[in-house]
Amino acid sequence: MSTQESDTLVKPDMVAVLERTHIAKDLHGFLLPTLEAVSNAMHGIEARFGKEARKNGKIHIQINNINNSRDLLISIKDNGIGLNNDNYEFFKTPFSGHKLRQNGRGFGRFIAFKVFSRILYSTRYEESIINLVRTFRFNIKSKNELIFYDAEPDFDGIGLQVDYNEPLPEWWQLIEKISKEDVKDHIGSHFLPYFLKNDLPDISISFDGEKRENITSYFNNLFSSSKNGSFTCNVEGVDEEIEFSLSKIQKTKSFKNHCLLFSAGNRIVGTPRNLTNILGRPHFLDEKNNPYIVVAVVKSKAFESRLNDSRTQINIPQETIEKITSEIGGIIQNDEKDQIDKIKNHQESELQKALLENPILRLGLKGRSLNKYVKEKPNNWTSQNFVSDLAIERYRSSRDLAKSIAQVSHDPESYIKSIKEISEKIDSNNKEALAEYVVHRKKVIELVEIARKIGDNGNYSPEDTIHDLIFKRFSDTTLSDYFQHNLWLVDDALAFLPYVSSDRAMHGKGRKKGDKIPDLAFFDDSLVLGDNDGTMINIIEFKKPSRNDYKMGDAKHDPVLQVIETLNKAQSSGGISKEDGTFFAFRGVVRRFAYIIADITPTLSNVLNLHDFKNDVNPDIYVNYRDNQKIFIQAMGYDTLISNAKKRNQAFFSVLFDE
Repeated sequence: MSTQESDTLVKPDMVAVLERTHIAKDLHGFLLPTLEAVSNAMHGIEARFGKEARKNGKIHIQINNINNSRDLLISIKDNGIGLNNDNYEFFKTPFSGHKLRQNGRGFGRFIAFKVFSRILYSTRYEESIINLVRTFRFNIKSKNELIFYDAEPDFDGIGLQVDYNEPLPEWWQLIEKISKEDVKDHIGSHFLPYFLKNDLPDISISFDGEKRENITSYFNNLFSSSKNGSFTCNVEGVDEEIEFSLSKIQKTKSFKNHCLLFSAGNRIVGTPRNLTNILGRPHFLDEKNNPYIVVAVVKSKAFESRLNDSRTQINIPQETIEKITSEIGGIIQNDEKDQIDKIKNHQESELQKALLENPILRLGLKGRSLNKYVKEKPNNWTSQNFVSDLAIERYRSSRDLAKSIAQVSHDPESYIKSIKEISEKIDSNNKEALAEYVVHRKKVIELVEIARKIGDNGNYSPEDTIHDLIFKRFSDTTLSDYFQHNLWLVDDALAFLPYVSSDRAMHGKGRKKGDKIPDLAFFDDSLVLGDNDGTMINIIEFKKPSRNDYKMGDAKHDPVLQVIETLNKAQSSGGISKEDGTFFAFRGVVRRFAYIIADITPTLSNVLNLHDFKNDVNPDIYVNYRDNQKIFIQAMGYDTLISNAKKRNQAFFSVLFDE
């Protein structure tokens, strides 16, 4: 008979495991060892008292020298079963099955070495009716990881105390700024699932020998479940039950806004999900006008099996998190219907005010009532969001922008028809607002006429003045709202495009070599407009009034080449950086348009003719569709710009006053 050889696994290299384990350098990361010690303390209390754990269990957290990194000491003491012989064996076994059965990972005690360099355990425990003690320093980086001391614990009775001190240098700066309130709130919020079940032993905390504060009582009073339930969500192909609990709490420093918390292993895991965008407000107001927030906690067996070893994250797809967040948002909205109604009423009121200033946007409603339209949109939308959406709806109702441009160009009087359609849909109060708006437009046109005649003074040029009247230079629509510009002077269709950038580089910063932004020394500047769905880019190019030095094929003197090159640069860049730091992407551009606003002097007329521009329909407006570049360009003089704006404005007067 042959003899079979055997062998054993080599224990994990915990130093290497820790090096690959990341924890955030924030308050949660710093407190993670403390939170793990409290969790272990609760397990010890449950092992000793069973069903009486909540009644008889006690955990005390003592923090000395809280803002002194060199002398900081955190002690967590409990009256649980202690580190008896069985538990000591589990302690020496990383990733033990014993901890898995307790919804743990058997890894928490090792996390402490990501924050502290000195860790001491001291315990009193009972073996065969005999009280014994065990005190040792734990250090996984030492050859002998457990170094025992012949010393008595500094507490009476059975239990365990863990001492953490000598924090690692990377935590020193954070330690200097920690506040006592933040520590208390963070410990309490971490064990929120226990609070919601009213299933915590007595947990107290004290700082530098001060009077103990009962965290359990504070949070039990703060959190009371207002609604519980469950729903089904598909997690990686499997329908999983998700349990939820809602609590209404007073707004605090730690709980500033509605949020969703994920629970696994009976503690909060990961970063809270802010529900402000879904609910429309960071907090609600009760009948006494006091702010309160809704905190949602979800848990599932699917979360438990996907909890990482350091118990800091649940490994579920982002798509699943979004689905759960959306579901919880809907549940809260139904539960807080009165609050949501208040938000919707406010949105409707604000949008009504915006439409008084620009009633033409009512076309974007497409027959819907204002109330119905607002209810269809997100709760966090401001009047600006609604205006932008209505503007896009109105703009997209025209399927052929080129045809629309041509019609308005050669026959501005036909504009009356669309104005009549607006007038038929608005009430008398809105007609008054429309009349005020028409007068406002009339004044703007007069200002453009004055600017047209400004002479050069060495600092400011006529086209700069007109540019600023149409849209403020060196800015974009993240800084200017729809009622702070006058793009309607060129064309009403352009007035409400979703994004406008004026005289700025595509990368959003100062001008660099190779940027296609016409040189102001030659009195050139431009507006770049892009449609949000990426189907249209439009350039407006201003030239100095009466300029007469244009040359065919010269990039500095040929405005047609300039707009083509600018459009190509815009499209090839893929998008434009906004003033607010975000990026506006151009996707699948299929329509490209350009306006050249310049007096049609002899040299410009010659350049346009050489580029095969036509002015058959309207002698004052030259148009050309360049098939190779897929660009529609039209050129007009300042006189024509002003004249057409006057005619379109007169259309308003004709409808309003039956003139």
